[in-house]
Amino acid sequence: MPLPNDASSRSDPASRDDPTTALVEVGAGMAVLFADRPPSEMELIPFSMMGTETTKRLTDRLAIGAGLVNTGVQGVQGALPAQGLVRLAPQTLEALKTAVPVQSGGWNLGVLTEGHGFSHVIRWAPATSAQAATLLSSLGPAAALLSLQMQLASVSRRVDENLELTQEVLKELRQDHWNTLLGLYETTVRAVEEAQMVGFVNQHIYGAVKTREADLRAERHVFDDYVKGHVKALSPNARSRNEYLQGHGEEIIADAHGLLMAEGSWFRFRVLRAASIAYDEDHAAENQQLLTSLVETTQQEHDEAMGRIAELLEALERRARLVAALPGRRSFKLGAGRGTDRHDIAPLAEALAEKVAVLRNRPHRIGELPQPALAVFKDGTVPKELLRILQYVLPEGTRLLALADVNDTEHLIHGNAYLGVTPEHFFLSSQSGVNSQGIIERQIPLADIRYVRTGADRAAGLVLDVITKDENIRISFDAWAQEGERLKDARRLGTLLASAMNIPDEELCSDPLLPSPVVPDRMELPGDPQRFPAPRRSA
Repeated sequence: MPLPNDASSRSDPASRDDPTTALVEVGAGMAVLFADRPPSEMELIPFSMMGTETTKRLTDRLAIGAGLVNTGVQGVQGALPAQGLVRLAPQTLEALKTAVPVQSGGWNLGVLTEGHGFSHVIRWAPATSAQAATLLSSLGPAAALLSLQMQLASVSRRVDENLELTQEVLKELRQDHWNTLLGLYETTVRAVEEAQMVGFVNQHIYGAVKTREADLRAERHVFDDYVKGHVKALSPNARSRNEYLQGHGEEIIADAHGLLMAEGSWFRFRVLRAASIAYDEDHAAENQQLLTSLVETTQQEHDEAMGRIAELLEALERRARLVAALPGRRSFKLGAGRGTDRHDIAPLAEALAEKVAVLRNRPHRIGELPQPALAVFKDGTVPKELLRILQYVLPEGTRLLALADVNDTEHLIHGNAYLGVTPEHFFLSSQSGVNSQGIIERQIPLADIRYVRTGADRAAGLVLDVITKDENIRISFDAWAQEGERLKDARRLGTLLASAMNIPDEELCSDPLLPSPVVPDRMELPGDPQRFPAPRRSA
């Protein structure tokens, strides 16, 4: 849904504050659509499983509370009709994190287009807004139940070739769980289809899955423990993490797919149970607290499980892509001891990761090629092969400020080195470690930098001393960085690191023999004509 963000859209007649179409979010990116007629551009998901009367009562209250009424008609009869549920694309939600939508009367405004002209102006109340939050809190757990149903409806049952392959891996490695897992999956899917067909969940529908609660709970715990074990094994350091991923890729694929099936079945069961409670209108008052707790815990547990799966799959996918990017690495060892082409494992991890992203309504991506603003290299540019490796080595979303080809004078690592700077850390790693193994050996927080000095050494030429909380690091540059533009680049690297200098208050010392020194506002680093701020004193 494009958002008007310029003066022309503000002044266009189509961007009037017109309540003919409105969205009220009932969850992150999940909204109820109110309109005289549904826009053809939107994919609508019909209300289901709560019963016609309950749904109508809920949506009428939501429309009236939001002020979506025709001015000439009073009460419910004048309210805009609820057409169904819609899902805002993850790309739209991402854009809204930085874009500033046009607002009117407490609503965000967006425009749907048809051909070359305006079609509909959409008034939109995000779930995070005070307006939507007030509305939803007044409606109780039934509104939250709508978002759970939305998640169910958004799950595609289409299985592509790669997902079929991951399923085969699961069947092979977890044969003792497969039949039970598949039975639970099919039982809950069938119950949801029946509920969506009739529009409610009575005891006849819920009873079919209620008897399987113990099995549902057990399989979810089994695969959740498998995934937790993998996530824990990935925690220590980069080298051991890479070794684990290299040796357990097949198990990770199997267990992620298993948890996806088990969690999906458990989630369907919990939504069916919640819908059956909501259907019991004769006892609505006494059931409200139970329904509220059930909906909240279901959403929380589901989000946590999906987050673990996503974390695991991201690590596996990044590692698989890294293996393909490393020179001379021709295979990705799988858990069963078999070898496969280095490109084979990545599509399997990607297929599962994309499935999880759809379920979470988030874009699936594995980072972009880093583009450091400062490149201290012989020809002034970073080799593309190195950037491609760092794309999968650096954590998702890392912004690489600077990257340099340096020499480790103190022999903290072996051989020639790369020094990189991000907004939070700087790293020092051997070039062989990065280029051959895809690892970064040393990473130091910028907050640990106490002093930085650039100077010259008779043997090493231009040197950079970085004094940290725990150690002294000295790096040097090759002859190509001793003059001209490359010398300027090397000195600017020193400037960048010097900008992070700080001395925390707890590390400052005092003695009655020495009065408090006067710290100048600015200082000049020895051997460097550039001037830098004095070291910061952080709280």
